[in-house]
Amino acid sequence: MKKILLASLFAISAFIISACAPSAPTGITGGFYTSADCQGKPDAVFDASRAADKIVVNKSKHKMYIYKGGKVIKTFPVSLGSSSGRKLAEGDFKTPVGRYTILDKRCHPIKYRAMTISYPNAEDRARAARAGVNPGGEITIHGQPHWNADGHGDSYTLSHDWTNGCIALTNSDLDWLWGSVRPGIPIIINE
Repeated sequence: MKKILLASLFAISAFIISACAPSAPTGITGGFYTSADCQGKPDAVFDASRAADKIVVNKSKHKMYIYKGGKVIKTFPVSLGSSSGRKLAEGDFKTPVGRYTILDKRCHPIKYRAMTISYPNAEDRARAARAGVNPGGEITIHGQPHWNADGHGDSYTLSHDWTNGCIALTNSDLDWLWGSVRPGIPIIINE
């Protein structure tokens, strides 16, 4: 009974989480990544020679800039939350604006890999309290839905803002970032 309940909860949560994925241009949706899918990628192994010391996201340009020693060493196109503006409340589908840190890195069954961002910060919590809303959480930098695991739909997903407020990269770009970032580095998200 316990196994059935857990399996049901996993299926329901996977359905809810996958709802933020863009419609597949091929019509093929669904599928899950396994831990093996995000292990052993050469570009994703931490490389101190390209260790980033800051990430900056410019929402209006849909760009992520990776800094080392005060210089941009890499730039990536990104997809953002499906609603424009500054995140205020859970479920508003907006990407936050502010200063945060990368909290962790993990394999993700729906979006390949994920790096958790320290949203909400104190300012975000205060703004939400003044508005009488819950600021939400679980904002990440993540990869692509499983239907786009091989990157064939990257131009499609990068031409749309489709996340629940997260920052999405192509899986290959996320592999590079994964090998350049350790938890604790700052991420600044600007309008």
